[in-house]
Amino acid sequence: MARRGRRLAVCALFASASSRAPARALHRTETSLSRAGQRMDATRLPRADATHLGFDFESAAVMPPTITPLLIKKASFTDVRAYGAQVWNLLHTEASALASQSALLRGYLSGAVLAHGTVASSLAHVLADRLSGNGLDRTHVAPVLAEHLASPDIVRATLADLTQVVNIDPCAPDLLTVLLHFKGFHGLQTHRVAHALWQRGDSASRQTALLLQGRASAAFGMDVHPQAQIGNGVFLDHATGVVIGQTASIGDFCYVLHGVTLGSTGKTVNGRRHPSVKSHVSLGAGSAILGPVTVGDHALVGAHAIVSKSVQKGATVVGTNKVLAKDEAGTEEFDWLTHWHI
Repeated sequence: MARRGRRLAVCALFASASSRAPARALHRTETSLSRAGQRMDATRLPRADATHLGFDFESAAVMPPTITPLLIKKASFTDVRAYGAQVWNLLHTEASALASQSALLRGYLSGAVLAHGTVASSLAHVLADRLSGNGLDRTHVAPVLAEHLASPDIVRATLADLTQVVNIDPCAPDLLTVLLHFKGFHGLQTHRVAHALWQRGDSASRQTALLLQGRASAAFGMDVHPQAQIGNGVFLDHATGVVIGQTASIGDFCYVLHGVTLGSTGKTVNGRRHPSVKSHVSLGAGSAILGPVTVGDHALVGAHAIVSKSVQKGATVVGTNKVLAKDEAGTEEFDWLTHWHI
């Protein structure tokens, strides 16, 4: 029950994201945290049943309606920093409770969480453990990660990513689980640091960015070029086999399953060789979006679909560039497998 209360607390944490009064928002958040801990009938954050949409959630990438990170991107950084402090309190409380129950976890959590004071510092430690070795000293990589993870843009993005995972993944019971164990989250945060370094433009920064890209590829099984642009609240689920090319872009609140490729066909349009994926898009396992095409907001791309043409806003694509009619995509009777090669 305590876990359920904490999940309600996460929901309450971001419910005041558009507030213009940080102190008042924090008071409401603290009150919500207290109440959530007392509610014995608390339930998980809402997860709509996706079966009525006509696709299997894992194989076809339908993302059910959920509570999003509620405009973290648009909130003032003063608010974001305050929310980050509350997120950290939740993480620290969870880690402390676990550390008291297991000697093995106590040693690990002491270094990864309890020795730190912010999400950024803890995350830098976790990532440094995964990325260092084989000639790369963690004492050198950790400060680079910590510096960039503490920057306003990445703090905002990290909080949105972290919350989005907890909101929509049944395998994520709490924030701490995502912070410590979700390699898609780890790989994405490593990319955010690499992208910031790449944007500096000098040779040393770009070589460092490429070094992080290579280490992330080896550690997490995903390959994202440092120049690629990725928005806030993005969830790379499983992440194994995800490939995102140099000139690709992904908008906010997108859901990307394993084996997704945002690749090139060799054609260049206005400097772009790779796809532009807008916001609130779901990309199914094994799907490939190829060339300088655009996938519109709220589009759905089914598992193993091949997309080489632009996709309109809200469209559903399966097979090879097969766009489904709205009534076809939204009925239980539809079986995406029957449309595989159409």
